[in-house]
Amino acid sequence: MKTTAAILLAVALSALMLTGCSVAMALSGHPEPNFDAFEVGANRKQVEIQLGTPISTSKLENGKQEDTYRFEMGNSPNGHRAMMNLYMDLATIGIWELPGTIIEAMMGDEHETTIVYSADDRILVIKGYRPPPPSKALRDAEEGQKKYHEDLPPQPTSGTGPAH
Repeated sequence: MKTTAAILLAVALSALMLTGCSVAMALSGHPEPNFDAFEVGANRKQVEIQLGTPISTSKLENGKQEDTYRFEMGNSPNGHRAMMNLYMDLATIGIWELPGTIIEAMMGDEHETTIVYSADDRILVIKGYRPPPPSKALRDAEEGQKKYHEDLPPQPTSGTGPAH
């Protein structure tokens, strides 16, 4: 009987110590790079703003240079995900922390992209990971949302501003 109580106490204390890990992990991801911010012909600075510093660099002929960048996709900081983890923690009295922390630890995938630059630091070739183009369903949904907002009647203004 004492063994069972000790095990339950240990599990409860472990759950309490872990409380908040999944919430903190959901808030501390890495923002995804914006691949629309650069294309062939763009300069190195535009790439490094999005992808950071390269993990490797090789010199090629004619002053060209090949840089490889590593970045994470699918683990951007997310307040909604953090709030959901918090609500699940409260609803399960901390039991959610174990699966929640495991799920948060598995978020995101590392990818690499290699870029060949000209002697004047302009992009010549982009190789490796590029995000897929938006699906037709996503494009249709965005278009429908845009049309919906255009069809809304103008909203009345509150009486707090100056009279015109």
